[in-house]
Amino acid sequence: MSIALEPARPFEPIRRSEAERLDALQAYDILDTPPEPEFDRITRLVTRIFDVPISTVTLVDADRQWFKSMQGLSICETPRSESFCDHSVQANAPLIVEDAREDPRFAENPQVVGPPHIRFYIGAPLRTLKGHVLGALCAIDSTPRKASARDIAILTDLADMVVEQIELRQTAAVDGLTGALRRSSFIDSAATAMRQTRARNEALSCLLLDADHFKRINDTRGHAAGDAVLQAIVESCRSVLRSSDIIGRLGGEEFCIMLPGADERRALGVAQRLQHAIAALPATQGHGVTVSIGISSAGPAHGDLSALISAADCALYAAKGRGRNCTVVSGRDDLSG
Repeated sequence: MSIALEPARPFEPIRRSEAERLDALQAYDILDTPPEPEFDRITRLVTRIFDVPISTVTLVDADRQWFKSMQGLSICETPRSESFCDHSVQANAPLIVEDAREDPRFAENPQVVGPPHIRFYIGAPLRTLKGHVLGALCAIDSTPRKASARDIAILTDLADMVVEQIELRQTAAVDGLTGALRRSSFIDSAATAMRQTRARNEALSCLLLDADHFKRINDTRGHAAGDAVLQAIVESCRSVLRSSDIIGRLGGEEFCIMLPGADERRALGVAQRLQHAIAALPATQGHGVTVSIGISSAGPAHGDLSALISAADCALYAAKGRGRNCTVVSGRDDLSG
């Protein structure tokens, strides 16, 4: 038997908003990150309060469910097709499954007929302040059980605590002025992107971007004008970049962008669009702001993140030497703009 204690939204609107939901999940930059005690504390509480052997903070990605925190499991993800939590995500409502073997949706699920032999499931959606459901907080048992409205109320409160931690995590990672990632958070996210692209045998490119003559703006227009320019640069970058791209402020007027799946030529195209978009910004037109960009792509010559960023930095230095307001690709005089 399964019970949804809140009315589900119509199915079609949910499907139409799935891309938006996935974009929101990517924006939190939490997938494939190491365990964190703030989340583990909550799943431990769930196992104790509900007296169950398994609890997870589950984030539902496009084709998988990934566990940010887990108690009682040794795997970190499963296919989305096997996910109980996805049903809570799609319904945007808590879900109780009192006996999975008696529920036709789950009776043949590999997680039911095989380890961990799920019989009882209770999950509450992880709903952000903007209404995006990222996943669910769940309690799982290998024996059938009953659950009450009180149980759902408790689990929903704990799910809200998970979302608060996700929001706090993002706030701490973000530069207060521009909204780009802070340096340390950017390095962590970029390292994760490098591991993921290597595992999928995909390209990865790095853009290092610097505002030209920025000190002149601060000296002649004041720091408030300089701050406005930095904000406008990042806003312009976001209008060009994909949700999967990563932008961080390394310091001052220098920004770094990681482009998963982009080779040198694609990265050069992105850089050129960035330069055009920034030049067209009203906030910068009166100040004569341009940007110089250095590009590097992952390969044998720069096999780790530090080497990749260092190569982009050298290319940026070359762009500055060419008179600024241009892009240079590391080691490629024929791929510049």
